[in-house]
Amino acid sequence: MNGKQHLSLLLGISVIVITFYFFPDEAIARAGGGSSKGGGILGLILWPFILIYSGIVTYIAAKKNRQAKNLLKQISEKDPMWQIDHIKARIEVAYFKIQEAWRERNQDIAKEYMSNRLYTKHKLQTDDMLRRGIKNIMESINLEEATIVEILDYRDDSKDSFWVLIKGSMVDYTIVENTGDVIDGEKKNLSFKELWRFKREDHGRVLDEIDQDVSISDLRGFNPFSEEIT
Repeated sequence: MNGKQHLSLLLGISVIVITFYFFPDEAIARAGGGSSKGGGILGLILWPFILIYSGIVTYIAAKKNRQAKNLLKQISEKDPMWQIDHIKARIEVAYFKIQEAWRERNQDIAKEYMSNRLYTKHKLQTDDMLRRGIKNIMESINLEEATIVEILDYRDDSKDSFWVLIKGSMVDYTIVENTGDVIDGEKKNLSFKELWRFKREDHGRVLDEIDQDVSISDLRGFNPFSEEIT
């Protein structure tokens, strides 16, 4: 077995164990419905595979980010809405507002930073949490890095969108309000990665989708595109 085959085998094993460990069932913590998993003996056993997988994700994301930045330099000269400083500032504000809206179970807090579709989806989820008497406790919310991995620029501005790899951390767990019993998550600071898709609307970029299962195949499928320069 040569070096490439060894790497492919390690990657395949990493994908399998990480999928079963981190995504065993649907949770209700963190904006969008995901939760940070980790810890325990199993976590220690799987740690080498997690590092391998995380390293590959980081490498591919950095490559896609370089491609996206090159495209942004070209299209931002004609369209100021594509200026990278403007985009990154919007991502940061949206990230904290959307987490706050989820924590407070009040989606109106972040309404201007979400598409109508995502606002409706999140409102249904947090309204259900209110009805059931459960609350997501979110503390020490941090945005560690936002890496743009795909740009889609069309002549029709309403079709414009971009994907960003979010790396964040927070204390994230869910309780029963009446009793304070923890029913999901852990009372410790954990890191996570998510893919966020922003689309263009008249008042600015808005979040339209959160993909909490960051996969290598997703990242490989991203490519910068512009109808204006192709």
